[in-house]
Amino acid sequence: MKKILSIALRISITLLLLVFLFGRTDIKGLAGIARGSDVWRLVSAFVLYIFLNFLVILRWQALLHGLSIRVGLSCVTVTYLSSQFFNLVLPSTIGGDAVRTIDMAKHASCPSSGVLATVILDRVGGFFGLMTVLTLALLFGYRILNDPAIIIVALILFGMILLLFGIAFWGRFFGSIFRHVPFEKLRDYLYKIHEATASFKGRRNVLFFVWFLSCIGQAGISFMYYLASEAIGVHIEPIYFFILVPVIMVFSVIPVSIGGLGVRDTACVILLGKIGMAAEKAFALSLINFGFIFIVSIIGGLTYVFALPRRRV
Repeated sequence: MKKILSIALRISITLLLLVFLFGRTDIKGLAGIARGSDVWRLVSAFVLYIFLNFLVILRWQALLHGLSIRVGLSCVTVTYLSSQFFNLVLPSTIGGDAVRTIDMAKHASCPSSGVLATVILDRVGGFFGLMTVLTLALLFGYRILNDPAIIIVALILFGMILLLFGIAFWGRFFGSIFRHVPFEKLRDYLYKIHEATASFKGRRNVLFFVWFLSCIGQAGISFMYYLASEAIGVHIEPIYFFILVPVIMVFSVIPVSIGGLGVRDTACVILLGKIGMAAEKAFALSLINFGFIFIVSIIGGLTYVFALPRRRV
């Protein structure tokens, strides 16, 4: 019943936010933006988005190899794309991560705790790359924007990263939080995950590679937004996107809606409005981003279906 209520609440929040946004947006203006878009620049932005997903696949494969889970790039790609489909249809990214974990564990014939550890570190690496790009952008461009709220979000993100790093790599900190878990099997499973993540302290080259790819990926997402904005006729300095898009990404991972839909769009309209972008153009930019996510998710769904006879979940 709790799960049903949670899903219903997230669907309701998503619908309410979308109704609110569409109610405050000039629909004819959105249609005009769509008709006047530069198709080739949109294609360029989408190609960049595909490339950024490939970097995530390489990042996850490096983590799997770091735990001696030797799987080929094609296998990692199929599992990752399948998880993107489940990220879209399930209430949060946790569903997609569960698919990643179960599918890869069965394919590689290894404990799911180890695979889940790589998925968690993949997420942590993504947040760390996000923080790195945001910090560099603020160093070079904060005076342009001059908004203390961005600093607050950056500090919250930094606190989240410290918490995740402590749980992943610091045994005492992990124990102080999880040693009182009431179910012994669950507690043992969590400790196995921690042992796997903590083992990467001796594989700093893997962690550095993951961080490096994460930085490229997060910078690439910001540049993708810039390309999409150029495609719809919005000409704004790229530095604004390197500051604001990481903040939008932080809001989009808050698990209160379906796939970040509604929350991401609202954040786009509010934050990009701070730099003078019209609401309908900011909303259009967010919808373009969701369109890219949707296309990749559908590709992932088709990949999952056609690979099903030789796969497991």
